[in-house]
Amino acid sequence: MTARHFLRATKVSARLGWDIEGNWTHPAVYLLVALAAPVSSLLMLIYMYRVVLGGSGDPPFLAFLISGSAAFMFVRLFLAGAGMVVVEDREHYRIFRYLYIAPASFPVQVMGRVLPKVAISVVGAALAFLAGRYLLGLTFRPDGIAWPIVVGSWLLAVIGMGAMGWMLASAMLLIDRMGWVLAEGIAGLLFLLAGAVIPLSVIPPSLAAIGQLLPVTYWIDLWRIAFYGGAVRLALPETPMAHLWQGLALTSVAWLVIALVWYRIADRLARRWGRIERETFY
Repeated sequence: MTARHFLRATKVSARLGWDIEGNWTHPAVYLLVALAAPVSSLLMLIYMYRVVLGGSGDPPFLAFLISGSAAFMFVRLFLAGAGMVVVEDREHYRIFRYLYIAPASFPVQVMGRVLPKVAISVVGAALAFLAGRYLLGLTFRPDGIAWPIVVGSWLLAVIGMGAMGWMLASAMLLIDRMGWVLAEGIAGLLFLLAGAVIPLSVIPPSLAAIGQLLPVTYWIDLWRIAFYGGAVRLALPETPMAHLWQGLALTSVAWLVIALVWYRIADRLARRWGRIERETFY
């Protein structure tokens, strides 16, 4: 596939994903509805924390919660979007068999369909940081937000999140019904293992070890440093910043390789078992 073909296929898939998601209303209304759940969940988490403390709050820990929850909006929408591609096209619209044999490869279609979710996540993350600034009084780094760290770590994290989304979509090829439960369940599990709202030092060591294999863990800590500085409690507080970059890069590449191998296995099994054309009418 040439670069021109790749970009064109991604653009068409992204447009298809946007039309499927928001064709029922104005884009502004759809954006409001799409952000209602993650933003309200974030605010409930923060205000529950403040109520428990009797109105007082620990600013570093509040910044820990804000940055972790804001970054995890990408993970939640990314995984849910990738996992639902197969479920929606096969079970609801019944066109998956035709999309699967289209000139654009399956991974490219998944990536394109997830792009609208990524755009929504950008707005949601921005709203979360603004809520922390103006509703909770959290201040950013004295020397300003480190935008190179924000953008660079996000680009590396997209590789890791894309690989996980690809793996989840590949797994959906083998699942007949209720695949959306798997997508939501994995997103919730990563919310714990990646240290989004709980430092890895307070969870069982076996689970913390799994968290250190996830690119999201390192990315969220880099965002915390980029927005609020080193005073914010981190998921991996004893890890130097250079090691955070190294961990993010290595885990993202590793998950990409694993996703490639898993996709080949799932694709072969799905073709052999007739899953590509099977519809459960669920």
